[in-house]
Amino acid sequence: MSILEKIAPSLALKRLKVLNAVETEKRKYKNNKKMNEFLNYAHHGASTRKNAFRGMDDNLYSADEDIGENKNILMARSRQLYMGNSIGVGAIRKMRTNIVGKGIRLKSKINKVGLNLTDEQAYKIQDEIQTIWELWADSKECDITRQNNFYQLQSLLVLTQLIDGECFVLLPYRQKPKDIFELKIQLIDSARCQQPSKVPPEKNIKNGVEINKDGEPIAYYFVNSLDDLDAKKFDVYGKNGRRNILIIMEKERIGQRRGVPLLAPVIEMLSQITKYTNSELTNAVVSAMFTVFITRDRDTDPQSSLIPLEEQNEDDKNYQLGNGTVVELEPGQKIEAANTQRANSNFESFLFQMSKLVGTALEIPVEVLLAHFSASYSASRAALEEAYKTYKMRREWLISDFCQPVFEEFLDEAVAKGYLKLPGYDNPLKRKYYQGAEWYGEAQTQLDPLKEVKAAQIRILSGISTIAREARSITGTDWKDNIEQLKSEMALLGVDMNDWYKEKIK
Repeated sequence: MSILEKIAPSLALKRLKVLNAVETEKRKYKNNKKMNEFLNYAHHGASTRKNAFRGMDDNLYSADEDIGENKNILMARSRQLYMGNSIGVGAIRKMRTNIVGKGIRLKSKINKVGLNLTDEQAYKIQDEIQTIWELWADSKECDITRQNNFYQLQSLLVLTQLIDGECFVLLPYRQKPKDIFELKIQLIDSARCQQPSKVPPEKNIKNGVEINKDGEPIAYYFVNSLDDLDAKKFDVYGKNGRRNILIIMEKERIGQRRGVPLLAPVIEMLSQITKYTNSELTNAVVSAMFTVFITRDRDTDPQSSLIPLEEQNEDDKNYQLGNGTVVELEPGQKIEAANTQRANSNFESFLFQMSKLVGTALEIPVEVLLAHFSASYSASRAALEEAYKTYKMRREWLISDFCQPVFEEFLDEAVAKGYLKLPGYDNPLKRKYYQGAEWYGEAQTQLDPLKEVKAAQIRILSGISTIAREARSITGTDWKDNIEQLKSEMALLGVDMNDWYKEKIK
């Protein structure tokens, strides 16, 4: 018996209970630790012993290493697939068509509250901005090459960004004969962004992009041609703070300097699909050939001995399959062909399954990717809705990174030249108020237009949407322009517009 038990037996009992509880918890911890050895990631996704993970690279790399060092290879292979793979080119063009279509158009939307303007004053200014913008955007004056208008440049830009992973845009001022504006848009081939031959040690330049200590791109380096090794520096911002260069790309890694081609995750799969498809096509062509081969015995056929073998023309020995071709072989020669009389019944289903995987990586449902709507209305509608989310997201990126910045530069020049009178535009805050805008493009594909219109009417009447928004969403048009056109048409028909409209909404 211990001294504590003799002096204070009750206290000794409490101490014993505490010690027993501690030992119990220790045993539980040891058991849980042994159990955790079989539950943690080291025995699952982080296992270094399982055969399933052999050949995988378990090292971590920066975005410059993963993307930048492989950029040129990815870009070259992506361009090859765009030129020769039907699924790859279809995915890129489908995405371009649904993002841009006929063009993403501007609807001026100034902040009338911040500018302290009445509705009438705001509408007047918006119409003036809209008119002069369309004068520039609809013409080829905006393109430094004078080949495209603003909306065609959008299409070319999106194609470039999807194929190469990014598209560089310069915004120089060039005064050309008969031009009203000096602002020009110049698209730069992504392959021209190259690392300069000499990099000062104090500069953080990789893959042709220079960043500062905050990770902000401050300059890009471009060569004049792919054969040129002397890359020249172009600052992102001028000395007056003006934006000189825009880069349109999807960022997927922190610290990423260059973009990744859309097809990068499926380059290997698409390449194998091309080989497989070409093999099946060749097989079908060979199977469709009907060729007859005639052989003669040199010893028994008198005609075969007329021309000695050494005197026969080599060109005569080039035997080819053809449609209904009759080929006479050399005496003693025979031909044995592989059995090509087969139809690969698995080809279509296999290609469809592969297209599913490609569509998953590109965020395009296989029904939309292959334009194969054989399921129910609900399933087809769900596929279109899912694809439209991708198109809408990329459209918003295009607006934010290209359309809006170009519009802001345009508005600065229009005010500086006196084409627009915007009171208080020199004030940075009011300048932002004047530069407010909404952009709209092609409407979503509709399987049942009647259902879509009825749903739009309900949204308008319930106050969760507006007529202008629904017009842009369903038809891709401006509601105000529609009303003006309807007024003129009703006037020609001798119908009062207000009475006609009241009758329709009853």
